[in-house]
Amino acid sequence: MYLSFDCTESNGGNHREITTFFGIRYNNNGFAVLSTEHRAHDYLLPMTKADYDVFSEELQDAIAGGAELVRITLGDVYRVRRGAILPMEDKVGVGYGVEVSG
Repeated sequence: MYLSFDCTESNGGNHREITTFFGIRYNNNGFAVLSTEHRAHDYLLPMTKADYDVFSEELQDAIAGGAELVRITLGDVYRVRRGAILPMEDKVGVGYGVEVSG
């Protein structure tokens, strides 16, 4: 399955990325971490644990439904060097969305 999202880089740049989805996990610092084929970077989605539970359930439903492409909407996805942590003040509780294609 592929993920599509608008990505914000540490230098402030913004662009669309399409990546192969490998997995997702929640980090107790206040964000979800997307695993993709890009080994040098992490993709961080600031959110609360409750938002993560909803978001990960939507991803599970998309996978179970055979989705080929999932677009992440309604919030920022940050590309950072693997292992980096973002300051999370003002970024929690965005409420991400999922759009499924294929």
